[in-house]
Amino acid sequence: MAEEVNDKLQDKGYLTMVDITKQYDLPADFVSSHIRERIGKIIKGKLDSQDRDVIYTAAFVTRMKCQIRGALSAVTRPTTVAVVMQRYGFQERLFFSILEEMVHTGQLKGSLVGRQEKMMYIPDIYTRAQNEWVDSFYRQNGYLEYDTLIRLGISDPKTFIKKHFKSEPIVYLKRVCVGSGLIDQTEASIEEAMSTDGYADVTPFLPSIFSEEDCHLLLQECVKKQTDAIICCDTIVTSQKYISKWKQPFASLVQKKAEKDARSNPQLFLGMEKKGGGASKSSMLDDGSKEDRRDQRKKKQAGSTKSGGGTQGREVKMKSTKKKYMKGKGDQGGDSDEEEVSKSRGAEIQFMSVEEMVEELKQQPELRDCPEDFITEIATQIHRPLSREYQEKAVEVLRSTAVQGSGSGKRKTHSDLQERLSGLWTNVLLFEKGAKLFPEETEAILTKHLLKTVCSDITNIVVNVLGHEHMLSNSEEEENFTPESRLKMIGKLPESVQQIVAKLNISLNGKSLEDFYKQLEALCGPQHLGILLRKPDKRKERQLIFNHRQALLEQLSQETDAAMLLHLSVVVLFQTFTSNIVHAPGKCVPQIITFLKQYLPPEQHDLLTRMQDLVIQQMKLQSEDKDGSEVMAEMDKLKPQVVDMATKTKKTSPKQEEEK
Repeated sequence: MAEEVNDKLQDKGYLTMVDITKQYDLPADFVSSHIRERIGKIIKGKLDSQDRDVIYTAAFVTRMKCQIRGALSAVTRPTTVAVVMQRYGFQERLFFSILEEMVHTGQLKGSLVGRQEKMMYIPDIYTRAQNEWVDSFYRQNGYLEYDTLIRLGISDPKTFIKKHFKSEPIVYLKRVCVGSGLIDQTEASIEEAMSTDGYADVTPFLPSIFSEEDCHLLLQECVKKQTDAIICCDTIVTSQKYISKWKQPFASLVQKKAEKDARSNPQLFLGMEKKGGGASKSSMLDDGSKEDRRDQRKKKQAGSTKSGGGTQGREVKMKSTKKKYMKGKGDQGGDSDEEEVSKSRGAEIQFMSVEEMVEELKQQPELRDCPEDFITEIATQIHRPLSREYQEKAVEVLRSTAVQGSGSGKRKTHSDLQERLSGLWTNVLLFEKGAKLFPEETEAILTKHLLKTVCSDITNIVVNVLGHEHMLSNSEEEENFTPESRLKMIGKLPESVQQIVAKLNISLNGKSLEDFYKQLEALCGPQHLGILLRKPDKRKERQLIFNHRQALLEQLSQETDAAMLLHLSVVVLFQTFTSNIVHAPGKCVPQIITFLKQYLPPEQHDLLTRMQDLVIQQMKLQSEDKDGSEVMAEMDKLKPQVVDMATKTKKTSPKQEEEK
């Protein structure tokens, strides 16, 4: 049996105990024990060191080694070992042991990765080419992309790079790793930006394969040495100083908006003012004025009334029961209002929106070529500080307003108001006196013009002052009031004063000044503004008329428009002959010229009439888009004569001499 097994072994190359047991139909233990005793004697072969049930010959092992060496020496790229084994029919157990031995002893120039079925053979030629490509790309570009290495067959790029470049200072990012060349270039760019108080965008000199996240990670690594550096938009580095300097273009806008909003909508800032370090408006009002304290005591005394008869004239304090039972409801409403204000305050109290700030920054020459994302980032970072500065300035304005409303500040403001209203009211009286010299029809036109201009200015002042006193929001200053905005402001006033102010506003549309005088005097009384309107004495009246004439003459000396020049001239002549002033619209110039006929010599009156005709003719030509050069030339000749007549004519005229 042993000789037969040996013959078969030499023929086949290897046998298993299972095959022998099946062939002779003998017990496995019997076959195994007798066969193993005769291996190396009768049976010329060897037992497998790993599997004692396998017998093979030296020739079989040598032949398999030659086949494995031939098959794998021709491989130029990573190959799965199991594929080679199945293709050439190698005995599995012996194949792996021989392969590992040949690789270990250097008979095969390559390496094995993995185990058994998943084992990969990577030839050295492939590894060498792979390393040469990686070295070449890294030297030329200064970075390596992980996906590219994976396509080269490197399954774990980071581990490969760490082993391959042990001494290189490499920074590992999301998609790529970066060498010292790009790191040094990035650091130099950052240092230059820091030293010049500018910014550095790394996108231009970094490869396009770098994502924004890669740029951000690289910048994070490079700015560790720069304490003041800030990363913006993932790709830009700048300093806090550079960001802060862009608050400067908004300084004047902050001041203007704070002043306007604090005066037009003070309720927004009242809560902030109380939370601030200084005294609140109410405390300043109470502490700054003894008059206010006296007013409060008077109000308290007014709360108690004297009754006769049963109480024998004792003071009895009347308690309000309505307030007691309505307290819960009222308090709830007040709390909800305050909550609504506080909730909306964050959205309302901001200097500008980020979008508006971006548009403003785009106008700056230095930022015109900047990426829009960077400008947005600047606006976002300075938005909160500017809003805080705007709120602080608004509170300062509110406090200064409160100071003006207390003590000496209040008296000064009241004195200024007294002076302004008295001055305008005196002008109205003087203009009315001049208007009464004309016929009724012309007087009516002059009165309406007076109501629409000077009287409207007085009404605007009154409405604005009352609005500030009652802390009402106003989006416009008094000089910008329109009839619509003025009426809207009047509608916000308390009922105690709203009715009389509404009557004053309605009187502006009347035909007489009497109703306006009546309502104005009521508003200037002690119950409201507390202003005393005094008529000027003769001496002050003459001084006012003289000042008015000087102002007209100065304006006349600088005027070049023919229509306005004629207007000023006839007004000056009217004042010269009547010692009165007149406030007239342009359409009343012909009536004034007609009025002056009784005081002027015929040739001077004809000069004014001719100038008037030329002005009317020029206006018609302009409306019809016709050539008016001849008319303009004649007017230019007459202008000096009209100005000379207005400035040099004295009160004495031939007719006046005859009357004397």
